Amino acid sequence: MFNYKIIIAAVFFGCLSVAVMSCEQKGPAEKAGNKIDETFEKAGDKVKEAGEAIKEKTEEVKKEVKEATQ
Repeated sequence: MFNYKIIIAAVFFGCLSVAVMSCEQKGPAEKAGNKIDETFEKAGDKVKEAGEAIKEKTEEVKKEVKEATQ
């Protein structure tokens, strides 16, 4: 089954490493780093939303199967 917690953790650590690297850089590279950070944050949010949607859908299917088998 899809484990969204692992993906969220990977995105978090990716954002953290990019943030650390971008803090050391100046000028245009710093701007690029900030854009990358924003992109990772948005991706993390989307992964979290997808995980929540999967969880909700799983609960719905579980409920439907339970009702159908009674």
